[in-house]
Amino acid sequence: MNKHVISLIKAALLTLMLWWVFTSINFHDRITYKTDATSKDVIAEVVITIQGHWQHRPIKYTINEPGSAADEGTKIALPGQQDDGRFLEVAPGIFSYWSNLDPMLFVLGALCYFLTVIIAGIRWWWLLRVIGTDVSLFETLRFTWIGVFFNAVMLGSTGGDVIKALYIMKRCPGHRVQVLVSVGVDRILGLGSLALLGAFAVLFAIDDFPKIALGIWGVIAAVGLIGLISFSKRLRDRLRLKALLNRVPARFRGKLQMVDQAIFFYRDQRSMLIGSLALGIANHVLSVCCVVLIGMAIGVGMPVFEYFVLVPVINIASAVPIAPNGWGIGETMYGHLFGTHGAQHMADSVGAFQAMYTRGVALSVLYRTVLTGFSLLAGVLVFFEKDRVTQEDIDREVATEEQEKGDAAGGPGATE
Repeated sequence: MNKHVISLIKAALLTLMLWWVFTSINFHDRITYKTDATSKDVIAEVVITIQGHWQHRPIKYTINEPGSAADEGTKIALPGQQDDGRFLEVAPGIFSYWSNLDPMLFVLGALCYFLTVIIAGIRWWWLLRVIGTDVSLFETLRFTWIGVFFNAVMLGSTGGDVIKALYIMKRCPGHRVQVLVSVGVDRILGLGSLALLGAFAVLFAIDDFPKIALGIWGVIAAVGLIGLISFSKRLRDRLRLKALLNRVPARFRGKLQMVDQAIFFYRDQRSMLIGSLALGIANHVLSVCCVVLIGMAIGVGMPVFEYFVLVPVINIASAVPIAPNGWGIGETMYGHLFGTHGAQHMADSVGAFQAMYTRGVALSVLYRTVLTGFSLLAGVLVFFEKDRVTQEDIDREVATEEQEKGDAAGGPGATE
């Protein structure tokens, strides 16, 4: 399919997701009156602007309804049962969550993200050393941050992998296949450790997350089976894996063979793989802590444990290359999952799903803003990099991959 057509399809999907998200959230603060705490029947709803923090009790607000008197001034209300028998609820809009965030918690969350990038760079440096490159830890960290920058300007969270690999290739001429292998294994280990974290967390709440548990453990089982086949030469011979890969359509064959040789190359590096997987899990714990702290900063109200179930699922989905840094997919997933699983933590609320949906989207936007902020900051490294990757380098690599499509996998770690 033409690249321009694919780009248009991705743009259309992104637009559709963002439209769906932003038509499902509360932009304005609201007060809702109903007959009693357990009733779902709304008597009246008033659009307001909350003065001060939305969690203060009582709250101060002004009425925004069309036709309301300009001199009504600031009013005070205490959510709950009213003197007239009605029950009052307050539903903040998305801007109220952002404008009242706790700056200290937000900064701590951002620091957690910073540490995840450092740990990811250390893991990749380990992989590069195993395949024989002489890249230093400092250089690897620098190229990792450059990859973070390109995640902000390329589709999905994998775009930066291509660029940082090109930087290493320029730094280590003649190690093209080895570098691509290291990037492939790094991505596999990253996604694998993320799935393992979610799988472990969901063990303690299978009854609350049955569908998520099935999905995560299904992925783990599939990856385990692929790993068994990849590491066992006997199974590979019986399954005639090399012949099967050669029958895959040329468009996908090169990518699959690259993944296959990446896994097979590292089969004798089990201690390194286990260590990298453990490092990846620790890294993703920090990543979830980043989201937890930002969620606490805006008062999402979701139990910490549930973040460790939901965030890995969202991060895996956000790796799909549709928009830079997972924009659109992240907001859709946070809104839906937090709305579905978080509504139970807002007992007796008429708009519990929508309220938690709005909080999930508010959290996602802030989290992705942190990612984008660090990405743009990392752009300084690109500006000062002497031997920059150019469009010509990218085109040359694309041309090389196109030429290799349909060929048998070669270089270190051949499939047989």
